Amino acid sequence: MNKKFLEKTQQIIDSRKFDAENKALDNKTKALKNEKFNNLFNQYINLMLSETKKGISNSNELKNLKSKVDKSLKVLELFPIEPDYFCKKCNDSGKINGKYCDCFKSELNKLLIKESGFSKLEDFDNVKYDIYQNQKEMFCLFSKMKEWCHSKFDKNIVVLGGETGVGKTFLMKCMANELIKLNKVVLLTSSFNMNQDFLKSYSSREMEEKSNLLDKYLDSEILFIDDLGTELRQPNITVKYLYLILNERSINKKPTIITTNLTLEEINDYYDERISSRLANQQTSICVFIHGKDLRLKR
Repeated sequence: MNKKFLEKTQQIIDSRKFDAENKALDNKTKALKNEKFNNLFNQYINLMLSETKKGISNSNELKNLKSKVDKSLKVLELFPIEPDYFCKKCNDSGKINGKYCDCFKSELNKLLIKESGFSKLEDFDNVKYDIYQNQKEMFCLFSKMKEWCHSKFDKNIVVLGGETGVGKTFLMKCMANELIKLNKVVLLTSSFNMNQDFLKSYSSREMEEKSNLLDKYLDSEILFIDDLGTELRQPNITVKYLYLILNERSINKKPTIITTNLTLEEINDYYDERISSRLANQQTSICVFIHGKDLRLKR
């Protein structure tokens, strides 16, 4: 994953932690200036330390004192005096046992979606099947794709083909949203934007920039590529880099979802046989061609 997004996400998490701890410290400092609260709080701390030494856990006397401390703070309007972290799992550190917490993934997804230009995702629960001519087929397709989102991704490439306006991108957005609910980190991009990064990487003289431009596509937990085949193809660049992305992700069992107006035969002609065979591999891929009329024109 691009370091820029990881660092920016960590900054958001760190800011939450700082705000929670700073607010608690400020409240505590002000509260302790109140003599009545100060005496009550010291009683609570002393009893807690005493019980800890004796191996006593959370006695009724300690609970009663804690209740009085909390009530006193509310009267003073200085609650809480302990950090009220946004994420109770990681206490706003962003990690649990060295792995990114769900709160970190959630914020990272927000940044990635904003960067992608896909301002709004869709939901499987809100699909209106009556707009489709082939309602039963579309219901079956959406159901299978939702089921795939909950799978172990044994088939890690999904190709959604079909003419313009038949619902490919809508389905893709439903899948992205479903995967985010499952705390997966998704990267959504258009074929055009991805190809622009290929060209920048190819022409860059800085090795770090070259790497960063491609790493986000290679490392992303789940990658969505919209409108494959609409970019201005550069034979020695687009084809080379696209195959690299698809092949490496497939080898590492990282799911890739693609929408395209092209058939597999047209993909073979537009790119080359390596790419079409990678997408058409029945062992690792699911290829669906959606039939129907342009729903946007129908509306």
